[in-house]
Amino acid sequence: MKNVTIIGHFGGDEVFTDGQTVKTQNLYKELVKQPGWKITKVDTYYNNKNTLKLVIDTIKGIFKSKDIIALVSGNGMKVYFPMLYLCHKLFNKRIYHDVIGGNLPEYVAKYPKYQKYLNGFKMNWVETEKLKKELKECGINNVEVIPNFRRLKPVKCRELNACYSEPYRFCTFSRVTKEKGIEDAIAGIENINRKFEKQICTLDIYGCVDPAYKTSFDKILEKSTGAIKYKGVINSNKSIDTLKKYYCVLFPTHWIGEGSAGTICESFIAGVPVIATDWRFNSEMISDGYNGIIYPGKSATTLESAILWVIDHNGQMIDIKKNCLESAEYYLPQKHIKSIVETLENDND
Repeated sequence: MKNVTIIGHFGGDEVFTDGQTVKTQNLYKELVKQPGWKITKVDTYYNNKNTLKLVIDTIKGIFKSKDIIALVSGNGMKVYFPMLYLCHKLFNKRIYHDVIGGNLPEYVAKYPKYQKYLNGFKMNWVETEKLKKELKECGINNVEVIPNFRRLKPVKCRELNACYSEPYRFCTFSRVTKEKGIEDAIAGIENINRKFEKQICTLDIYGCVDPAYKTSFDKILEKSTGAIKYKGVINSNKSIDTLKKYYCVLFPTHWIGEGSAGTICESFIAGVPVIATDWRFNSEMISDGYNGIIYPGKSATTLESAILWVIDHNGQMIDIKKNCLESAEYYLPQKHIKSIVETLENDND
């Protein structure tokens, strides 16, 4: 029997759609299917709900398994990094760090001890090549790339719509915060419609509204035209059926913690191109003019010009959508889970 403990935010009995929780749950769902493997969950959700339970579960999880996988964010790093490093040194535990988001280099710069902890782990799995390079520059040498995968069924080429007309349907599919660019997306659609004096495009907004942003968001919606609608939260098992109906996804993010964005992964699996800012790792995922638009870039300098570009090139959209499906293959879990499983099975120290 192979015993593996996963420490991360599973969300208790609640439904969470944020990237950290989805990534943690996805890894568990894949590893629990491995023959002869027993996976123990330590849910950091209970940090603020039932701290004693989390402490007990952590102790049990650490002593039950030789192999421990940690998926922790900023606050979790402060607690679990030194603890797991000590477990490695004292009890020869094998620690694997599945990195959440894309701002780990900033944490290493802020907390120099993290370099020692990270190098003490068996492996740090990051989502992008650029992040791997940034960590290497920080002195972290044990880094491999495992992208932010999704076990979702890609749409078939025959399901792709080849003909589009006004109004062109756009959407956002992320947490609803100012940092994710929601206000930019709304303004872009509204400005284009105002310029042409008719509704040539619409915007549907999906995702959980950040509680701290709700008041501001509600006021913006009140002032918006009928082209802008908030559609609520979509369960992950319905994301592809929802996304595939759209012409294009808008992702004007400037969020500091952005990694290999799940928004982009799921959009590609749905065969939908993404218009995104040239921010953090977006340009590693999106090839401008191939499976989406990066701005500022060769096709567009602003969000509005990017929206107009895809509208003007609607005759090419079927080919761009097919390119998205090709890109989606990289974000399916099969080969990446195989790599993780082989790593854990081949480490024998």
